[in-house]
Amino acid sequence: MSKSLSIIFNKAPYGTQSGRELLDIALMAAAFDMEICALFIDDGIYQLLRDQQPDILHMKNHSATFKALELYGIETVLVSSEDLRLRHLSTEQLMPVAEQAEPNKIQQVIAQSDFVFML
Repeated sequence: MSKSLSIIFNKAPYGTQSGRELLDIALMAAAFDMEICALFIDDGIYQLLRDQQPDILHMKNHSATFKALELYGIETVLVSSEDLRLRHLSTEQLMPVAEQAEPNKIQQVIAQSDFVFML
């Protein structure tokens, strides 16, 4: 039986390297046949915004890699509907890689995980 890992993206994409590092961890863990759940909460929902232009900040754009999550077998990708509402964002403004979920669903996924990783 494989172990499950929830990776929580909770920071904006370009203030720190945490988004890129968490993405690398998710892809690496998927290679070891772990069940991975990618959860986007708080300012982490900004990781999924369409048409990001980090080159303006002289940073590399890692957001396109989120489109490959499914190719790596990462099928559970959730974005907090409450955090979208609080930030006046809609799913149309995000890359189509995540399913909207209420906070109780996200908490349930975390509670059922063997491991939880957040930077």
